Amino acid sequence: MSTESDTLRKRVLFETWLEAHRSASATLALAGEPIDRRGFLARVASLARQQRDDEYIYMLLERRPSEETPAYIGRATSPMRRWMQHLTGLSRGEGSYARWRTRLLREGHETTRFDLELLVVGETHLLFPPLPDFPATVGAVEYQLVGLAADAYPLRLLNHEGQSR
Repeated sequence: MSTESDTLRKRVLFETWLEAHRSASATLALAGEPIDRRGFLARVASLARQQRDDEYIYMLLERRPSEETPAYIGRATSPMRRWMQHLTGLSRGEGSYARWRTRLLREGHETTRFDLELLVVGETHLLFPPLPDFPATVGAVEYQLVGLAADAYPLRLLNHEGQSR
C-alpha cells in the first residue's frame, strides 16, 4: 500500500468515527470572534450532563477553509473543568499554550482564526473504535484517534509537540 493511500485510509477511518459522534459537539467560537468562555463552558457542561459518564474523549476541531482539522484530542473525567483549564491557559498564552494562541487566535487579537468546535463523547456513548477490531475503551479510543490524526493530517496536535511532521 502506498503512503498516499494509507494516509487516505486513515483519514477515512478518523472522519467516519468523527461523523458518527458529531451529535456530541458544541461550537467554541466562530472565525473572527472572541471565545465566549461562559457560554462555551455551559455548552460543554450540558453535553457532559446529557451523557452522564465517568470519563470522556474530547476533540477540538478547526474548520479551516480547505478542511476540518483536529487540533487537540484528550480525555477527562470532567470536560468542563478540563476546558476551564485550557481556556485559562489559552488566555494567558504561556508555556505550551503559546502554541495554542499562535494556532487558534489571530495574531495580536483575542479572536479566533477559524471556526472552532469541540466534540465531547462519554465512555458509554462510544459507538465503535476508530480502528476496526480494536478496543473501545476511552483510553484506547483516544490513542487510536491521536495516531490516526498524526498520520492523516499535516498539522500536529497541540497536545503532542513531539510528533513528527
